[in-house]
Amino acid sequence: MALKDLVNKQINLNKEANDTIRQYFRECLDIVNDQNLFMLRKACMYISIVYLVMLVIAGLLFQTIHFSPVYLSPIPLLAIYFRINLYTMRHRGEIGTGQTAAICCTFYFFLGVILSLIDCYEAPAGQAIWLPVAVIALPMIFIDRIYKYGFEEFVVLTIMLVMSYFFKPHDFFIRDLYIAIASYIISIFSARIILEMRARETLAMKEVTRLSSLDKLTHVLNKGALIQRIDNYFAGKPQDEYAAMCVIDMDDFKYVNDNLGHTTGDLLLEKVGQLLKDNFRAYDIVGRYGGDEFVVLMPKMADPAILKMRCKALQMFISDINFGNKAPFTASMGAVITSGECDREEIFSIADNALYKSKIQGKNLCTVWEYKKNEDIRPIFLLLTTRKDELMGKMEGYNGEAIRFITAADDDEALNVISQTQNRVEVVVVEVDTEKEIGELSLKYLKTRENFERIPVLAVTNNEQANTVAKKQRADAVLAFDTPPAVYKKTIDKLIGR
Repeated sequence: MALKDLVNKQINLNKEANDTIRQYFRECLDIVNDQNLFMLRKACMYISIVYLVMLVIAGLLFQTIHFSPVYLSPIPLLAIYFRINLYTMRHRGEIGTGQTAAICCTFYFFLGVILSLIDCYEAPAGQAIWLPVAVIALPMIFIDRIYKYGFEEFVVLTIMLVMSYFFKPHDFFIRDLYIAIASYIISIFSARIILEMRARETLAMKEVTRLSSLDKLTHVLNKGALIQRIDNYFAGKPQDEYAAMCVIDMDDFKYVNDNLGHTTGDLLLEKVGQLLKDNFRAYDIVGRYGGDEFVVLMPKMADPAILKMRCKALQMFISDINFGNKAPFTASMGAVITSGECDREEIFSIADNALYKSKIQGKNLCTVWEYKKNEDIRPIFLLLTTRKDELMGKMEGYNGEAIRFITAADDDEALNVISQTQNRVEVVVVEVDTEKEIGELSLKYLKTRENFERIPVLAVTNNEQANTVAKKQRADAVLAFDTPPAVYKKTIDKLIGR
């Protein structure tokens, strides 16, 4: 019974080791490729040094030695691979698994053929040494699957034995056959041991790296790992591929900590982290940006309606969380969809601006904007109005000047434009109309958002109530709609410092 248990234990350990090796090749191919190319460079360097030293020593020790083409054949191989190694160093990360395998296997195959020639053709009366030693050493410098090791080494040893059969006496051929079998068996066993050790070590390091990149409370990416992953995505993103970024901020989180306790606050953040992982796709990048703020990057997301639906669903799930709270937990969100060339800081800034709009509108809202970079560098006059033609008529004093006029029909469109072009906006002309519910939100946003406080705002009103709202929201100047164009120009010139 004890023997049976021991056998079963060994079988289970062997199965576990096989699973570890398979996982290693499945999850760590990029590491395997890098290590194989690195060791190829090292092998070429050390073989060159050792080979040259051995040639010098042979010349000193053996008076009658002559250097035949076989002895010199490694030199062109090493010279060729010196150039190949330079190429792989310049294109690090761009060489695929198949290319890496072809580069490495070709080198080791030709090296094996050359060592076979040296063992058989140059030393017909001696024991084969160089190739058997190389076969045993191969698993130490080249990472491959066991069955591939077996095939590669079987081929080169067969080539050596064929040469030995034709070039050596029968007794020496038998010795070479014996040493070939011995080196083959030792190599396969050592390959298995080395592979298992490499697999366990690499997978353990990968797990440590993964855990170090996770936020310990919410179990999503921490800020550093999040930024790195997003930067890597934008660095390799196809130019025409759409992507979306969503910034999520828990509403009144300080109130949760102060009134329900920090333990409840931590439980809430942990639950939100789990909801984010459950409700977004496996390849979406989800992380905690800091405090109670989360960021999700969604590659290949092009539809604003779908994006908004996902945000609304997440808000619903958050409102279902209950830790004894009387009022439901809520979250405000800002999201942006983009295509073309862009970077993390640019997209995050716009998504964060969209989040701020959701906050000042009343919280528990989601603002979704679309962004496309515009290379027009002219200064911008933004007109927020439902009376486009009439208000454009007031701008006649600027006809012919290098100014880009942009009109927006509602507050959301206006704030989206300002968010994307804030550094080029010289003035915002806002129609304030309480009945049409236009203008007040933009005024409030521009005068409370620190990034936009520098932008002068001219409010255009049509009644006393709108005039009061414009002054309450601290518009830099207020004019009636029927004010002459010359007054508009004089007022705007004063606002922009002309």
